[in-house]
Amino acid sequence: MNDMGSALSTETDVVCKMQVDKRNAKFTSEYKGKEYYFCSLSCKKKFDEDPEKYLSFYGSRK
Repeated sequence: MNDMGSALSTETDVVCKMQVDKRNAKFTSEYKGKEYYFCSLSCKKKFDEDPEKYLSFYGSRK
């Protein structure tokens, strides 16, 4: 097996910063044309209530 494949299939949960496997993610949201992946329903709900709160924090770490 190649570890690069698994690395490319993960996204960071913008709420809690956990790594989420996109292939198995149960909780997703689309915002401004981009798909976001979450480790739990709780993180998804927090994001859905105020996406800019999490994206502005996440985006500021360039």
